[in-house]
Amino acid sequence: MWLDWQAQGTRVTGNLFNDNTFPNDANLREECLDGLGEDLFIEISHGPTLVDNNIFLSDHALKLPTQGVACVHNLIAGSITAVCRGVNNGTPTLPSPRYTPYHAHHSTAIVGFMTILHGDMRFYNNIFVQRPVRPGMETLHEIMKDNEWTDCNMIAGTVPYDSFPTQAEYEKIFEGYCGHGIPAGNKYYDKLPVWAEGNVYLAGAVAMSKETAALVDDKAQVILELSGEKNDQLNTNVLELVSAVNVEKVTTLTLGEAFEPEQRFENPDGSEIVFDTDYYGNKRTGNIIPGPFAK
Repeated sequence: MWLDWQAQGTRVTGNLFNDNTFPNDANLREECLDGLGEDLFIEISHGPTLVDNNIFLSDHALKLPTQGVACVHNLIAGSITAVCRGVNNGTPTLPSPRYTPYHAHHSTAIVGFMTILHGDMRFYNNIFVQRPVRPGMETLHEIMKDNEWTDCNMIAGTVPYDSFPTQAEYEKIFEGYCGHGIPAGNKYYDKLPVWAEGNVYLAGAVAMSKETAALVDDKAQVILELSGEKNDQLNTNVLELVSAVNVEKVTTLTLGEAFEPEQRFENPDGSEIVFDTDYYGNKRTGNIIPGPFAK
């Protein structure tokens, strides 16, 4: 799935994504590289863009050269790529950040244009799983190492956001009168904050260092297999591994507002979302566990 410019107000929920990254090393040739995929690609949008209760199983799960995204209660068994990439227009000699439209509240009316600062991301109650890296992917990354559209990251988890500020760190830059009194710098163009809470990292997936309460199990042997006539039945022991984890319920109020449009992650009618319904439509009651399944 590819959400290009102005994905503002989009919600991606209840999907199973798999085999989108040259499965079984099929067509793994340089002339086929335009076909390199990932499960979900969100390109230069200011958000709010909501991604919840999905299953991502490809080697590259999310490509995120964007901002203003909330990922809630997903199973993400692949890496996040292209963080801080893909925002140049291609001018030969000048920096060319891609100024992108943002819109009025629940409207397609354009309010203004702004470059992508990166960050402004939220990761709540997700399960991240590190899968073995296929030799074919290593070969592919060697071919594509200088490509603007991938950083060839194969480490699952939120670690691509390790250098991003917390909300408190970001606000400190602007203490006083618009940050006067601190050294001059790029404070109006620096990376935006990233929030992460209630996430589980299995089998080598890596959390960003500023997620202070990350739940990490490097020794877990994770089973993730698809079967059935339509390859749509997931056989997994992930639920057993997280059954004792208790996380907080997430709502629209938890997620705050996307930075540039200053808009909430909410329903089309402006009402609050409570993430109490799972991938199958089951209600989350009692102890809430991470991932897309209630129980």
